[in-house]
Amino acid sequence: MTGTMHKSKSESVISLNANRTVADICKGGQEMPMWRSPHRIASMPKRTRSFGNFGDQTVPEADSSSGNDTSSGGSAGPFDLEKSKFDRLILSEWDDRFEQGLFRYDVTNVSTKALPGELGIVAQLNEGRASKKRPTEFTMDKVCQEFDSTKFNFTKADKGEVLLQFESCNQTPAAEFIPSVAAADSPHVVLINVSPIEYGHILLVPRVTDCLPQQLTPDLFQVALRMAVESWNPYFRVGYNSLGAYATINHLHFQAYYLDAPFPIERAPTGTPPGGWTKRKRNRPVVQAIKSFPVRALVFILNGCIEDLALLVGNACKFMQEQNIPFNVLIADRGARVFLIPNLFSARLAAGAVPEEHVDTGVNPAVFEISGHLLYKREVDFDGASEEQASNLLSHASMTDDEFSKLSVQLHDALQARGVL
Repeated sequence: MTGTMHKSKSESVISLNANRTVADICKGGQEMPMWRSPHRIASMPKRTRSFGNFGDQTVPEADSSSGNDTSSGGSAGPFDLEKSKFDRLILSEWDDRFEQGLFRYDVTNVSTKALPGELGIVAQLNEGRASKKRPTEFTMDKVCQEFDSTKFNFTKADKGEVLLQFESCNQTPAAEFIPSVAAADSPHVVLINVSPIEYGHILLVPRVTDCLPQQLTPDLFQVALRMAVESWNPYFRVGYNSLGAYATINHLHFQAYYLDAPFPIERAPTGTPPGGWTKRKRNRPVVQAIKSFPVRALVFILNGCIEDLALLVGNACKFMQEQNIPFNVLIADRGARVFLIPNLFSARLAAGAVPEEHVDTGVNPAVFEISGHLLYKREVDFDGASEEQASNLLSHASMTDDEFSKLSVQLHDALQARGVL
């Protein structure tokens, strides 16, 4: 499922030396590209991926041409058939960095398959990520930890890994790409992920030189939602890992990539979660519980404006952080749906409660894995992968029914007390 989209090199406009760092760009106010996003009217795409498939959808080639994206965020059908300039730019620049040899391995040559079964779990054999990915440099038992400048952080990343700075502005009438503009003091920066999972794998680092720890607030979460809205490609998702839920760097960042298949969690049925979630103010996001999936989770559904969704999910994440509960977040449907997934795998692993057969695979259920895109590190495990085995592995990351019900009630009450429901 990798390498199905072809990119045009005609839009490759970024030329950066590889001998400087992200910090050098920002401190020196050097010129760098910018994508400026308007505060769009929230899109409400048809939820085809939740309860159907991609059979009737087409993702056009990335070399289709257009000027600035002047859409207001509405959809023509399930998804707009013309790829946005944002997607063409990201993919073109990602290809440029690939040709420069900035990635640690060639992700376009990995093996990928859909496991037979009702869930549609996607398995990938990625031996390069297993051996060449940067190791975790902090403990896994605390969701909130202070930023440590002595450890690797994205201000130390190679200048050549930068694609652009991302800005969202309510005074911008339409999205625009500015090829060269002085870097802000602490911009939201988009970089390549040098240890990619899939094609077009990028990182979004909000306020990069402020050196924020891996913790979310509503304002910071809104940055990721805004970027998700900019993509008109149905295969583009944005993810977040808290500490303890397989974030490997304690410097605030989101990940995103293109996977041309539905994530199984996107297609899972939903129901009313425990607590008083059905009572909410008009036009506030709808909250539902994921059903018939190996991992228990909540999904927050856009029902008004992006700001309200960011406020609700951001406060939910703050509650998880305060309670020291590791979690993952998946943004799908151009920001219209956000999955909040408690993740207890590392705690159970530390307690010796995960069977050796799953430990031996080396699968770490971070946001994309826990959502149903599993990365296997050994060929023998990939060849023997089945839906039953993958589901059982993921179930060890899940809360029990009682734990999830208790969390759902407590989270509802906390959000209500904060006035965001």
